[in-house]
Amino acid sequence: MSHLRHPLPTALLAAALCAAAQPAAAVNPEISPKSAVAGKLAEPLDFELADSRRFVRLAELPAKTTLINFWRSDCPPCVREMPLLAELARSGKVRVITVALQRPYETAAAPAVISDALKPPLLSLHGPGEPRGLLARFGNPQGALPHTVLLDPERRPCGQHTGELSPAWLAAETVKCAASRSAP
Repeated sequence: MSHLRHPLPTALLAAALCAAAQPAAAVNPEISPKSAVAGKLAEPLDFELADSRRFVRLAELPAKTTLINFWRSDCPPCVREMPLLAELARSGKVRVITVALQRPYETAAAPAVISDALKPPLLSLHGPGEPRGLLARFGNPQGALPHTVLLDPERRPCGQHTGELSPAWLAAETVKCAASRSAP
């Protein structure tokens, strides 16, 4: 009867193995493929950050599919994708918000490709001095840049990407986000 010698650790191990074998939705019925990004419950996201004149709260903006891009001017892929983000903002299909994770004077001194891209209708904001909590809330606990999150009009994540964006990813994810809204 040596197998009964440590019943608690054995029971805990068995429970952990059973839980790992079940999909997340089976363990927590609130998580479904439609409502989850990276296995997390897709709650409406919010922040209050400053542009050059005022504070902007995401929840107070009109409901619209929104792309949020976290970047720095010393990040080469961030700089390369700025014209693509500006083009998407000008299309009017999606609201584009960029969040600079640097001081405003660093953004002002950025290359011309950045200053040209950061014009309306693109909304350019500055993040907090310590951005790890904000990035983690938007699905990026490692803090890698650039990081992009696509939100449906209810501010629920419907796509995210860490690394340089491609036109193909943007097109596919915006279509997928629109489709997830219309699905029952």
